[in-house]
Amino acid sequence: DGYRDRDDDDHEDNDEEVNDDDNDGQGEDEEPLNSEDDVSDEDPTELFETDNVVVCQYDKITRSRNKWKFHLKDGIMNLQGKDYVFQKAVGDAEW
Repeated sequence: DGYRDRDDDDHEDNDEEVNDDDNDGQGEDEEPLNSEDDVSDEDPTELFETDNVVVCQYDKITRSRNKWKFHLKDGIMNLQGKDYVFQKAVGDAEW
C-alpha cells in the first residue's frame, strides 16, 4: 500500500504542474508553428519565367569544359506548352 501512495502523490504533483502551465495564458495568442508553410498566393506558373521545364531523374551527367552531356530517365517535359513523357532521354548542352 505504501508503494501505491507514492504513485498517487507523484501523480497529483504532475497534475498541479500541468495546471500551472495552463494558467499562464501564453499559448492562446501565439500563432501555431508552421502555419505559413507551403502557402503561396502566387500561381506556380508565375514562379518560373521559362517556356520549357523538365522534371526527371538522372542516370549520368558529365562535363568536359563547357559541354555537358545528360542521360535522363523517367521524366516529363513541358516544351512550348506541350507535355512529353519519357523513360530515357539523352542530350547535350553548352554552358
